[in-house]
Amino acid sequence: MWLRRLQARKQHNYSAVGNHKKYRYTAVIMDKSVKKSIKAKPKSIGRKSPHVLVKGKNKTAAGVKPKYGLGAKTTVKKIATDKVEEMEARYQKRVLTEMKIHDSVDHLLPIKIKGKGLISRTIPKQIENRFDTNLAESSNDPPEDAEANLSETHPTEPAVLSLTDILFKRDEQIKEKQFYIGVTCAAILENPEARIENVSALLDLLKETNRDGSINLLAVRKTAMISLVEVFKDIVPEYRIGIVDKEQQKLKKDTLARVNFEHKLLTYYKQLLKHLEGLISNYTRKLKHSEKQSIETRQLLEMAVQCMCDLVLAHPYFNFTPNIVQVLVLMLNNTKEPIRKMVHACFSSLFKTDTRLDLTHHTVRHINMLIKKKQRNIYPEMISCLKYLQINRINMNDDVLLELKKQKLEKHKSYVINMSRKERKRKKKLAELEKDIFETKAEESKQVVRRKLTEISKLTFMIYFKILKRYPDSKVLSVTLEGLSKFAHTINIEFYADLIELLNNLLENVELGYREQLHCIQTVFIILSGQGEVLNIDPARFYSHFYKNLLFVNAGKNHDDMETILKTLDIILFKRRRNVTYHRYVSFVKRLSTLCLQVLPNGSLGLISLIRSCIHMNQKLDILLDTDAVVGSGKFDPFNDEPEFANANCSALYESSCMARHYHPTVRKMITNVLNNSDTVPIAAGRTLTPGEFYTNYDCSEMVFNPEIPRSPKVKYGKNHRMSLASKISKREMLKNSSNKKQVLKFANSINGLKHLHYDYFLEYLQGSKASN
Repeated sequence: MWLRRLQARKQHNYSAVGNHKKYRYTAVIMDKSVKKSIKAKPKSIGRKSPHVLVKGKNKTAAGVKPKYGLGAKTTVKKIATDKVEEMEARYQKRVLTEMKIHDSVDHLLPIKIKGKGLISRTIPKQIENRFDTNLAESSNDPPEDAEANLSETHPTEPAVLSLTDILFKRDEQIKEKQFYIGVTCAAILENPEARIENVSALLDLLKETNRDGSINLLAVRKTAMISLVEVFKDIVPEYRIGIVDKEQQKLKKDTLARVNFEHKLLTYYKQLLKHLEGLISNYTRKLKHSEKQSIETRQLLEMAVQCMCDLVLAHPYFNFTPNIVQVLVLMLNNTKEPIRKMVHACFSSLFKTDTRLDLTHHTVRHINMLIKKKQRNIYPEMISCLKYLQINRINMNDDVLLELKKQKLEKHKSYVINMSRKERKRKKKLAELEKDIFETKAEESKQVVRRKLTEISKLTFMIYFKILKRYPDSKVLSVTLEGLSKFAHTINIEFYADLIELLNNLLENVELGYREQLHCIQTVFIILSGQGEVLNIDPARFYSHFYKNLLFVNAGKNHDDMETILKTLDIILFKRRRNVTYHRYVSFVKRLSTLCLQVLPNGSLGLISLIRSCIHMNQKLDILLDTDAVVGSGKFDPFNDEPEFANANCSALYESSCMARHYHPTVRKMITNVLNNSDTVPIAAGRTLTPGEFYTNYDCSEMVFNPEIPRSPKVKYGKNHRMSLASKISKREMLKNSSNKKQVLKFANSINGLKHLHYDYFLEYLQGSKASN
C-alpha cells in the first residue's frame, strides 16, 4: 500500500512541474506579444501538505521534523516548489511593469560593449513628445536636460512652415498691430493732454524694425503713418506754438501743464515730419544714383507725400508748414505723375483758401526758384497750379476810393464835434462815425492783403514772361499761355505793347499747336478789351489766326477747348464788334455754322446762340438766311484763311438744313428759332441762356442727354414693331434672288400695309414690271 501511495505522489509532483513549465512558456509568449495581460495566478501546484500524526495534536510537516525518511523527502520537494512560485511571481511582476511603460518607451538599437555583450537601450517617449510640442508652441521652452539628452541622440532640425501658415501668421500680426494702433489713437483723442505720451508708441511703428529686432511689416507702417496724421489733424491747434522759457517766467499750474503739452506735441510733430522727409530723401537719393526702386519704397513715397499734403491743408498756419511746402515744391517736379497730381491738387486748394497769403507767397517764391534751377526741364503741373491764385482780386482803383472815403469821414467827424451842442446827440453821432472809421481801418487792413497779392502777381508774371522769352518751345508753354490769359487784365498797361508783340512773334515764328495759338489769341483780345483799348494796335493778324484755327476743334478729345473758343468769340463779336468789319463779321458767322456740325450738342447750342445774337444785333447778316439773294460779287472760298477775303456774303447758312435734322431735340428747336428769326429756348425765369451757360447746362460728356429726353408716348409696342419690320425686310432680301415671280408678287402684296411708314421702292419696281408685262 505504501508503495502505491509513493508512486502516486511522485506522479502528482511531476504533473505539477509540467503544469508549471507550461505556465512559464505561456508567460514568455505573452511577454513577446504584449497584447494581453498575464492570466490570473494558477491554482496550487501540489496538494496540501501531508499531516503527520503527533501525540495529542495534528501538526503539519512544516513545524515538526518527520520521523520517517519519506517525510524528509516531501519537505525538500515542497521547499523547491515555493522557490519556483516566488521566482514566477517576480517574473510576472517584471513583465507587468514592462507592459505598463511600453507605450511611453521607445527601444533603440542595442550596442555591444567588450566584456558586457549586447546592451539594450530605450528612450522615454514623453520627453520626445514634449520636444515636438515645443517646436509647434514657441511659448513653452523645454527643459535643458531634455534638450541635452535629445541633442545626443537626435539632431534638431528647423521647423518648415507652409506658405499658408506664413500668410496666416502675417495677417494675424497685422490685425493685432492695427487693433493696437486703433486703440492707442482712440485713447489719445479722448484726452490728448493726459495721453500725449502714447504718440511715441505710434512713432516707433513707423520704423523698419521693431525694438526686438523683428521686421516691421509694410501694412503696419502705412497704417501707423495715416493714423498719426489723422491724430495730429485733430489735436494740433490753429495757432502757431511759440517757445516759452519756463525757468525765467513764473507760470501757473494750468499754464505750465498747457506749455508742457504744446512742447511735447511740437516735438512729436517734428519727429513725424522728419520721418516723412527721410522717406522722400531716400527715394530722391536712389533716383539720383539710378538705383532700382522697390515697390515698398514707391508706396511709402506716395503715402508720405499724401500725408504732407493733408497736414498743409488742415493746418496751413501751424509750425513747420513752410518747411513742408519746400519739400512739396520739389515733388511737384517729380517724374511720377500720381505724385505730381497729388501736390498739384494740394497747392490748388491752398491757393484758393489761403486768406493770409503768406504761405501762398512762400510757395510761389520757391516755385520760381526751382524754375530758375531746372530751366526748361519742368512739368506742366508746376505752372498750371498758378492759375488758381487769387491775384484777380486786385482792383486798380481801390486806393483812390479808399482815400476819398477816409477824408470824407474825418471831415464829417470834425464838423460834428464843433457844431453839436447837446451831449447825447453828439455821443450818438460820434459813435456812428467811429463805427464808420473802424470799418475804414478794416479797409486799410485789406491794403496789406492787396500788397501781398501784388507781390504774388509780380512773381507769377515773372515766371510767365521768363518761359515766353527763354523757353518758347518747352512743354509748359500751353499752360503758361492759359494762365496768362486768365490774369492778363491785372498786368500793368506799360507792358501791354511788349506783350502783344511777344505773342505775335510766337504765332508767326514758333511752331505752336492750335491750343497754344488759341490761348495766345485769347490773351491778346483780353488785353485789348480792357484798359488796352487806349493802345493803337490793329489785331487783324490775330483775327486771321483765330479764324484759321476754329475748325481744328471737333467732338473728340479736344472738345474741351470749345469753352476757350466761346469766351474769345464773345470778346470778338460783341465787346469789340465796332472794330470788326462787315466782311469779317459775315465770315466768322459762316465759319461758326460749319463748326456746329462737328462738335457735341452743348458746343453746337453755344455756337447757335452766338449766331442768333449776331443776326439780331446786325441786320445786314439776314442775307445769310436767304438762299436766293447775293450781295456783291465773287464766290465763297471756305479754304481761304483770311476772313476779309473769303466772300462769305455770297453764300448762305446751308448747314442749318443739317442741324434741323439733328439727333438732339434742343438743337433742332434752336436752329428753327434762328431760321424763323425768333427768340431761342428760354429758361424758367424767362431769360435766354448765354453761350457759356448752354455749353455747361447741356454737357453730354458722359454720353447721355443732358437734360434727359423723355420717351415719346405716341409709339406703342415700338420694339415688337421694329422686330416685325426687320423680319419682313429680311424676307424681302431673300426673295430678291428667287426665280418664282408669283411668290415675289404674293409677298409684295402682303407688305402693302407698310406704306404709311416708309416709301417702298422695291414694291414700286415690282408693280411697274407687272404693268409692263
